[in-house]
Amino acid sequence: MDKKKDHKQDEYDFYREVMKKKPLDKRKIAISMAGVAAGAVLFGVIAAFVFAKVEPYFEPEEEQPRVSIVDETGTDEDEEKEPQQEIPEEENGDDQTDESDTTAADTSKEPMTLQEYSDLYQQISEAASEPKRSVVIVQGFTNDVDWMNNSFEDEKQASGFVVADTGKEYYVLTEYRVVDTVDRILVTFCDGNTVDGHFVKQDAATGLAVIQIARNDLGKETRDAIAVGELGSASSVNQGDLVLALGSPSGYPDSVVCGRVTSTTNVKSTVDSEYHLLTTDIMGNSEGSGVLVNLDGKIVGVIAQSFSGEADTGVVTALSISDLRKLIEQLSNNEDLIYLGVRGQDISSSLAQKTGIPTGIYVNSVEEDSPAMNAGIQNGDVIVKVGNESVETLSRLRTRLDQSKKDQKIKVTAMRKGAEGYVEIVFDVTLDAL
Repeated sequence: MDKKKDHKQDEYDFYREVMKKKPLDKRKIAISMAGVAAGAVLFGVIAAFVFAKVEPYFEPEEEQPRVSIVDETGTDEDEEKEPQQEIPEEENGDDQTDESDTTAADTSKEPMTLQEYSDLYQQISEAASEPKRSVVIVQGFTNDVDWMNNSFEDEKQASGFVVADTGKEYYVLTEYRVVDTVDRILVTFCDGNTVDGHFVKQDAATGLAVIQIARNDLGKETRDAIAVGELGSASSVNQGDLVLALGSPSGYPDSVVCGRVTSTTNVKSTVDSEYHLLTTDIMGNSEGSGVLVNLDGKIVGVIAQSFSGEADTGVVTALSISDLRKLIEQLSNNEDLIYLGVRGQDISSSLAQKTGIPTGIYVNSVEEDSPAMNAGIQNGDVIVKVGNESVETLSRLRTRLDQSKKDQKIKVTAMRKGAEGYVEIVFDVTLDAL
């Protein structure tokens, strides 16, 4: 048994041979590894160089920051001033004030001293100091040649104010008449520094425009000196309130004038819109421009002398800032201003009862070649609906148009007076943009 086992073991002895590996050549390995490392470094350098050269061509174009005009106080459309309560007169009784007592009280008041007047104007100056940081002077220059072939430079000037800072550009609201068809626009900030501005967009209805200034064109001192104008709410302005006119209310720049609001109820209709006016007793002229601010330093109106009535040509008139917020944002972002093309007035329910005209927007006139004219809307029609939404005021119509797009087809429902009274007509309108 043992012999067989030994014999079988001898048959497989060749499997027990030890296979010895060839000794490694460490020198060759080191040289090989050094070559690989050098190649990797060279490849990395070449790759980095190539990436640096071609990377700019593949970078996505940086998106322009959007301007947003935030209304922190709420829209005036949703706000209503509380009616002033009348205090009933006392017919009899001990509570009735004696006239002699009133006269005595009035005569007891002493006139203001010169020091008190000085302190008052000092307070006014302090109230204007912060909003003045946003006020600028805008100049438009045109190079022209007269009939004698002599070249000259024409200059137009108005005030404006900084409405937004996107971190890359400043946006300034000013009057379009100053930057219309000019060769160069210059903007002078509150510290006296002057830089070039670039036209963005204008609104023909209000005569306002927005221009843009590159932030990098301004030094750090100027950037620290200026500020974005803080917008208030015109609904908080009442007849008799003190306001400050900043800019060029009388045509010359860098003015600060104090006065009172004489009226807040006047309304001026424009194409597809209406604007509430703030009339003051501050002296002004047809070239006046700038802003109205309240005693808290917030802008409540933009001076617009072209909206003054014949009786108000010598005083400062401003457009309510609350009516302008959306427009300023649209102009700053160079958005389309969608329009229908009607001028009209609101017919309230009380006015409808007195006149028999349906509640809605009474069309006084239709703009030539406008979407409204092309659709067949006429003077005397009363617009009551856009799409499926009722629009009883110009303000609501403006909001509805701002939600629409150019070339969008909408249905406008209006009431038209016929032989047997008012009848409903539906117009198919294709909206356009300015």
